[in-house]
Amino acid sequence: MKIIDRWNEFMGPKDERLTAEANRCAAVGYAILIIGSALCLYYGIMLNQVAETTGHPLLTPLGQSVFPVDTALLIIILASGLISTYLQVRSGTFDTHTRIAQSDRIPWDYVALVSLLCGLGLGVTTTVMRILAEVQIVGVENVTWGGDIAMGIVYFTLAFFLAFGLFAATFHSAIDRRRQLERELEE
Repeated sequence: MKIIDRWNEFMGPKDERLTAEANRCAAVGYAILIIGSALCLYYGIMLNQVAETTGHPLLTPLGQSVFPVDTALLIIILASGLISTYLQVRSGTFDTHTRIAQSDRIPWDYVALVSLLCGLGLGVTTTVMRILAEVQIVGVENVTWGGDIAMGIVYFTLAFFLAFGLFAATFHSAIDRRRQLERELEE
């Protein structure tokens, strides 16, 4: 809990208006995610049911011709995240803490920290998931440890630079939008 308290102390108090706006944007993304995931799950159940009742197993060339459930789920996840982020940027908000929300310039330290966390998260997850998959498929004695770690490093690097660029662009856009909204309110 101390680390959260120190983080909140560093970031400053939360702005109630920004919190309400961020919650609204998150609620839209959450609704898209929940409804879309439920529809994908139901679609997967129907695919399996039809395949079993008609005697056409999905793990054959026929299964290659149907629209895959995992692709539909990926589209839903991306759409929910991108729409929620778009709504936040359009409203001129990106964070509810005053240190970030009221900044007139891009907080490079925050962008670098979040990008580092994104990179570490993806790099470590990729490495661990690859190792787990290899252990299950080829056995622990045939795991390519060096290759898996190298792939994790590549994914870390890609995620870091992609997150850095996207966060910087998002902050820039949100700051510009906030300034535009402030000018409109003054008129």
